Amino acid sequence: MVNKTRISARPIMAALGAVMTLSLPAMAQLSSQGGPIRVNADNSSVLERERRVIVVGNVDIVQGDARLRADKVTLYYSGRDGAGQTGIGGSFGDIQSMVAEGEVFYVTPDLKARGDEGTYDAAADTITLIGEVVLIRGEDVARGNELVLNVSEGRSQLRGGDGRVQILIMPESAAAAAGTDN
Repeated sequence: MVNKTRISARPIMAALGAVMTLSLPAMAQLSSQGGPIRVNADNSSVLERERRVIVVGNVDIVQGDARLRADKVTLYYSGRDGAGQTGIGGSFGDIQSMVAEGEVFYVTPDLKARGDEGTYDAAADTITLIGEVVLIRGEDVARGNELVLNVSEGRSQLRGGDGRVQILIMPESAAAAAGTDN
């Protein structure tokens, strides 16, 4: 269970400026392309002993061709083996998980997804969105309460929760006909 006690690292963050940009090496794969993860937000706190970074306000996380946007994201990291210190004075290491809160958007060239909360689990290589979930692929739209995306496999599963999954599939011929004038 995650302790929700807030500890401020404002003196460190004030020295870094109002908008923080982190470039984190990571095992995390928001994108099937991999590579560095760039984090931009209005404010951030580094909780070194707890090995987490909390970014708040206009959070925009980009890796390769994938983007995660939210009101608040908490990144849990491993720290580097053999490093005496983590965080700003040391190294973040690999991201183990992320928890996104508020309006959460996950966008790749193939899909757009929205939910009320989201989690990324590096070990399972999954992104899970919950709440009022909307998934858009091209012209197709699906709605449910829980979406699980396996990043490396390019596989998704949408569940209805208490309701039912609703899917609107636009065949290419119908989509083309909708775009023509007669």
